[in-house]
Amino acid sequence: MSAAHIASPPRRPKPRARVSSRVLVGALALVSLGCPLSGTGGTSNGPRSNYPPASVYEIDPQFSGEWVGDVDGLRGTLNIGELDDRAFFGSFVTRDNATEYTLLLEHSYVDTEDGVEVPSNRVTFTWQDGLGSRGKGWLLINREDTALTGSFGYGVATEGLGEWSFVRADL
Repeated sequence: MSAAHIASPPRRPKPRARVSSRVLVGALALVSLGCPLSGTGGTSNGPRSNYPPASVYEIDPQFSGEWVGDVDGLRGTLNIGELDDRAFFGSFVTRDNATEYTLLLEHSYVDTEDGVEVPSNRVTFTWQDGLGSRGKGWLLINREDTALTGSFGYGVATEGLGEWSFVRADL
């Protein structure tokens, strides 16, 4: 056979999707109003990580330890251990062991007026449940190091799944 007979057939151009002018005008109107074009949460229009302001107390906060309380009404225990000065690991397990969240927490530091970076009352965290769900959240510790409050959400959202409320187990 000659080369002409074994050559691949000519490639056809891929058909291009057509967008009607109504759809285009509608999308432009939504963008100009600040509305996202899809629910997937792009970098500028989707859910965002939204953390409360961090505060500095007279003493350095101690997040490590065992905490009892609830996540969105589910009673359980939160254990937090220190990895280093700025990082912690955590595990929340409900009383009936039906739900478990594994956490990687990062201590937020704040610059003082003197330009010194000091630990704040806030940690931010990523969580996962081992079943494919994951997201972000935050916890604030009170001035006495006896209570934690916070929130968490799916993906980059830090709210929407429920509130966190804990007291130290050894009180």
